[in-house]
Amino acid sequence: MNNMNETTTPEKKSKLPLVIGVSLSALILGGLLVFILQSNSLKNNEVVESSGSGNDNYTIEEVGGVDLRSLAPNLDREVQFPANTPLEAQAIMKKQIGDVAIRLKKDMNRADDWFTLGVLYHSASDYEGARDVWNFLAEVVPAPGVATVYENLGKLYKYNLKDFPKSEMYLKKAMTADPKMISPYFELHELYRYLYKTESTLAVDTLISAGAKFPENPDPYGLLGAYYRDRGDKVKALEVYTTALERARKAGNVTQIDGFGAEIEKLSN
Repeated sequence: MNNMNETTTPEKKSKLPLVIGVSLSALILGGLLVFILQSNSLKNNEVVESSGSGNDNYTIEEVGGVDLRSLAPNLDREVQFPANTPLEAQAIMKKQIGDVAIRLKKDMNRADDWFTLGVLYHSASDYEGARDVWNFLAEVVPAPGVATVYENLGKLYKYNLKDFPKSEMYLKKAMTADPKMISPYFELHELYRYLYKTESTLAVDTLISAGAKFPENPDPYGLLGAYYRDRGDKVKALEVYTTALERARKAGNVTQIDGFGAEIEKLSN
């Protein structure tokens, strides 16, 4: 597989548009796998199942004329479950992964199934399996669709594989690949706030950048207000929450208007 740090210019010999509408709840049969999701979940650890910009048209592209089978991860790979996963849950997940693998062996260009496979591996807490699938997709899915793949890799390295420099790299790649996607900014903010380069100003800088990039969205300033509030800086918190409230009013978001208004009232007392 090509080095992920290199820029690859795909040779567009085949480009097959495929709509991805992956719903994790639809993939999981019954309630057995709730155990997996609950016992191994971390804050905001959900993978992204569609493009943040609303563009769900993904494609597979041949890379430099290389056969996709030479780039693709092993479809016969044994699923690696945590030791405490019930056998019944393992059996259900193995069947789902096996069914997707069968379809992919027949047609490697099924981008929707590749994406589903990565989600299933992640749901089973087989993070190396999810990583291998998403690394492959990062090579063969063009922008802006690849931004979703990059964000999933960023979250994977942030919450599960604990490689924070790689998390930072992939979240930044997601921002570049799809400039309309705001969620990588929030993930990067949390990375800097709680886990990596925590002594820097990057947690704040990231939200300020998001606020400028998305001038109608109140969320960056809502998060920034909470950041200052939690650090006891009432003056800055009030200033930022006021900006968030103004944006929420322009957007007509009643829930946010009430929420930001309540924060301002508490800080003013």
